[in-house]
Amino acid sequence: MNTRLLALLLFLSLNAAASKTSFSRQVLPLHKKCYDSILSDQGVKIFWLENDTFHINESYLKTIIQQQRAALGYVTTFVGNDCDWDGDKKTDGSNLKCKLLAALELGYQCSEKHLSFLREWFKGDQKILEDLQTCKRTPASANIQDSFIELRMLTVDNTITITYSAVGFDFKARHKWNWTEESIFTFTKNEIKRTSRKNIEGGFN
Repeated sequence: MNTRLLALLLFLSLNAAASKTSFSRQVLPLHKKCYDSILSDQGVKIFWLENDTFHINESYLKTIIQQQRAALGYVTTFVGNDCDWDGDKKTDGSNLKCKLLAALELGYQCSEKHLSFLREWFKGDQKILEDLQTCKRTPASANIQDSFIELRMLTVDNTITITYSAVGFDFKARHKWNWTEESIFTFTKNEIKRTSRKNIEGGFN
C-alpha cells in the first residue's frame, strides 16, 4: 500500500475528534461502518477500503456491459481511487495509474483512451462532456486530494445507480471532510446520460 495513503489513514483516524473545520461538507470520522446503513441496499459493491487496503470486485467487472463501464468510468474520473505514477512520473504527468480506472481497462487518468471512451458514450450529455474537460491528475501523494471509501452499482432495466462514500483531506491544513452521493444514469444501445445527482451526506465533490 502507498505509504503516504497509509499515513493519511492513520492521521484521519487519530485526529477525527480534533478536525472540526469550516468546510461546507459534513465532517465525519473515517470509518466504513458509518456508511453501511446508507449503502447496504445500493447494489453490488465495486470498490471499497477495508483494513487500510483498497479492494475491487474484479470478477463482477468482467461481466459488466459498456454502459455500466461508462457510468463507473465517469464517476471514477473525479474521485481518487488509489492513484500513483506508473514508474517514474513523466514530464507531462501522463502516466498516472488509478486502481479502479485500470480495472475498467480505461488506461491512465485523463489519457486519450480514458476520455475518448467516455466522450463517445456520453456524446448526448453536454454537462458530462463539459466535466470531462476538467479532468485532473491527482496522485495519492498529493497534499490535497479525495478518495473513495466505498462504491456500489445497481442496474435495473436501462437505469444504473451509482452510490458512493468518499473522504477528502488537506494534509497541510490538517482538514478532512466526508460525503456520500448518488448518481442515476439511463442508457440506450448507443449512449448513456446522467439523469440525476443527489447528495446523501455531506456535500458534493
